[in-house]
Amino acid sequence: MKTLLNSEVKNEIAGLLKPILADEQVLYVKVRNYHWNITGNQFFALHVKFEELYTELALDVDEIAEKIRVLGVFAPGSMSEFLKLSGITEEKENNYPDQFQMTDNVANDYEFLTVRIKDAGAKVQELGDEVTAGQLYYLAEKYDKHVWMLKSMVQK
Repeated sequence: MKTLLNSEVKNEIAGLLKPILADEQVLYVKVRNYHWNITGNQFFALHVKFEELYTELALDVDEIAEKIRVLGVFAPGSMSEFLKLSGITEEKENNYPDQFQMTDNVANDYEFLTVRIKDAGAKVQELGDEVTAGQLYYLAEKYDKHVWMLKSMVQK
């Protein structure tokens, strides 16, 4: 097992992490928007749940950004960079879905992010960075649980 990564490998790993960072940041903004604008009979439960999710995402964003910096690469930090890198779309201006669509949107975004994270984790592991792969798999496991819980809330 390799313990030291050369700069080319570090750059490659950072390149895999940047879209994850962007996805988390765009999802953070979306969930915060939903937290502010939720209406309906599930208001209290979803208002609290969305706050829990965006609070967690704020910490996760920081962890990924700092990992990119540990690798010696600058982390993207502007919304324009995030939107270019992210596979998650933000909510259209003045569009406020109902409580069920909000919940479904967040679940689908977490599901997309989980797939991206697992793919990146496998590649990072192949590159010899077991620690970063472990961090990614931990996030994927946590986000998988969010998908399950959110989809269970809106299941008919």
